[in-house]
Amino acid sequence: LVSIIALISLSGCLGNGGDYVAEIGGTKISRGEFMVYLIEQKKNFEEQGGSDIWGADFDGVSAIEVAKQNALDSITMVKSAVKQTDSLGIKLDEKDISDVDNQTKNLMSEFSSEELNELSLDYDKIHSILEESALQGKVYNYVTSNYVVNSDEMSKYIEEYKKKNAGEFNTYTVQELFVQGDAEGSTQNYTKAQEAYNKIKNGADFSTVAKEVSPDLATSSKTLDINLYGEDVLQAIYKTAKGNVTFISATDGYYIFKVNDIAPTDNADKIKELENQYTESKKQQIYQAQIKQWSGNTSVKKNEDVWNSITSF
Repeated sequence: LVSIIALISLSGCLGNGGDYVAEIGGTKISRGEFMVYLIEQKKNFEEQGGSDIWGADFDGVSAIEVAKQNALDSITMVKSAVKQTDSLGIKLDEKDISDVDNQTKNLMSEFSSEELNELSLDYDKIHSILEESALQGKVYNYVTSNYVVNSDEMSKYIEEYKKKNAGEFNTYTVQELFVQGDAEGSTQNYTKAQEAYNKIKNGADFSTVAKEVSPDLATSSKTLDINLYGEDVLQAIYKTAKGNVTFISATDGYYIFKVNDIAPTDNADKIKELENQYTESKKQQIYQAQIKQWSGNTSVKKNEDVWNSITSF
């Protein structure tokens, strides 16, 4: 929520902060409350795709519209969870309230009075938003508390990840020959690369053949840097056994790799991260199924004029 400070840049498209963005089960969601959730979506999107993500679209829907819908879905989830707290006997304790107090004070200190007024945000409003967030966290823990990990399924998940991302769990020592892609209508470089590949595959020395194609090329073995290649190139390398050679036709040209060694690396931290991801994913499935049941009859109506006015960050 600290990222809400980025709201300052949104002032040009917010207009009157008293307008509401949507109505969920009869509760109007103000611009200020909605933008808290939307800015959190902004952070999540940019963590995955960088700042350029906003120029992309998802099946014909702009990234900003997807983020807005995600924000609305999140608010709906929170509101649905909070409605269940009385029946579940869930409430905030003194420590929770103290944490919310501190978080609210920290957020308040980030804004001028003019900025808070523009978004119709004050201490009580921010405190209320954070209280609901804290309550939803408790509901989440309650709903998922009895989940037990299926060890076999988790192991399968991790092995599939390791297979697809072998470079994170192994050090590859390779030799590489790259031939620039052909100009339109030509196959000259493709033919050159294929001839080199066939020679190496049939037992010719990699460095000798590579020097014939590109005399200035460094042909000694090197550690594969997975950050330098596209996914198509990496997946082809990962499928190549130690001692074998592979030919890859990529968007930028033709690659020939000989895999000289594959050495497992200690990546215990990554394994732990994957275990946590798997567990959290399963808990999210359980929680969202429960929320769907709770919110099944909850009406969600957008205030289209206000909704459509939010077009950028």
